[in-house]
Amino acid sequence: MKAIINGKSLECYPTNDEVRELCRPGEGADTCIWLSMGLNGLECWYCNRPDSLEDMWRNGETTAKRDGCDKMKQFARSEHKGKDVNF
Repeated sequence: MKAIINGKSLECYPTNDEVRELCRPGEGADTCIWLSMGLNGLECWYCNRPDSLEDMWRNGETTAKRDGCDKMKQFARSEHKGKDVNF
């Protein structure tokens, strides 16, 4: 996964293999809610949760139900310096 860190902004881009293994699109409730399609391809929004999507998820209004993966939870708790990080 590649993370681009710009001040308070964080963009995370999983590889195709990571998407299949960690995000599990098409797996219903076991799909991660934070996988999204952006201008630069598939993106993980675990660290940048849009309020409207988080509200829909918390209210049970989404098909996907999983709140991230261990890889992102571990990354979110660590400190990274620099602009680009591969993890």
